[in-house]
Amino acid sequence: MVERQRSSESIGTPRERRDIRRAFSVWRQNVPWVHRFLICSDQAVENAAFVAYGLKFAELLGLPETVTAIIPLNRQIPERYCPLFAEGCRNAMDKQMPARFSGSFEHDIQAELFRAVFLPIRLQPSFSKWLIFGSFNCRTVLSVDRLAQ
Repeated sequence: MVERQRSSESIGTPRERRDIRRAFSVWRQNVPWVHRFLICSDQAVENAAFVAYGLKFAELLGLPETVTAIIPLNRQIPERYCPLFAEGCRNAMDKQMPARFSGSFEHDIQAELFRAVFLPIRLQPSFSKWLIFGSFNCRTVLSVDRLAQ
C-alpha cells in the first residue's frame, strides 16, 4: 500500500523558502549531491529522464553511479517509485511550484518510509523542456501494525 501526502504550503512560507534556498545553494556550489537529482522532461512525463544524481540516490534506487544514458525514468527506477516520480514531475511543471511528498510503501512486516521534493526550473518561457531539481530519501523500518496482528 502506498500512502502519499503533498504539502499545500504556498511558496511564500518560511519553510518553503528555506528548502528552495538550500536546494539551489547545493546545486550552485557543486557539492556532493548525495540524495539529490536533476531530471529533464517535456510536458509528457513519460519522457522524463535523469540528467544527474548523487551517489546515495543512485544506491537507493539501484542506478549506476552516474548517468550513463538518457533513458526514461520508468525504465530505470523500481516500479513502486514510478507513480511518485511521475506525479512529482507533473505537479512541479503544472503548478510551477515545489511538489513535496512523504509516505510509505508496505512490504510484509516492513515499511519503507520516504520523503521527496521536486522543484521546477524553467530556463526560458519558450523552451519546451523543464528541469526538475529534487531530493529523495527513504529508509526501511519494521511495521508495528503488522507485527501486532
